[in-house]
Amino acid sequence: MTHMRKSLSAAIVILSAFLTMGEGNSAKKTKWLTGKVKHEGFPLHLRFPEKPDFDSLQKNYPKLLVVTHTLSKVKPSGEPEADYNASLADFDHELVTALDSPSFGKTLLIETFGGRRTYYIYVSPDTPVDVMKSRFSSKYPQHQLSWELSDDAGWKFMRRYSAEYKFYK
Repeated sequence: MTHMRKSLSAAIVILSAFLTMGEGNSAKKTKWLTGKVKHEGFPLHLRFPEKPDFDSLQKNYPKLLVVTHTLSKVKPSGEPEADYNASLADFDHELVTALDSPSFGKTLLIETFGGRRTYYIYVSPDTPVDVMKSRFSSKYPQHQLSWELSDDAGWKFMRRYSAEYKFYK
């Protein structure tokens, strides 16, 4: 029961941080929603902002940046340990807000599954991804991160993913 309370407390702290993401980037607060489903018999945690206007945003952000964080302290289920997960709040907030702005891009999904947390961010062609990658590698050397950038002008990946898990309708 104590472990469950710690987990719930950590989840509330982290959820509170996510609900206020984007405050520094605009006057409007970004409201983040969460979901949990089973995938391949394991928990899949999803975080996503209220549905943005895909059709208007895809014109400005035609590239998909996928940042994958290999978590160092996970349970057998692949979920991060509660204390470790809570310790990631500042890192997580900084990664999301660094790229979530009108000049850079829009974070559309954060997925935690199988010992990894993956950030799906649509960015403009001018977004300095290499600069961000270098900055985060220097500032957070304790985190194992991989960065992949690809073209996805029609947001096909996000449209398919959100339809499959029914989080953007």
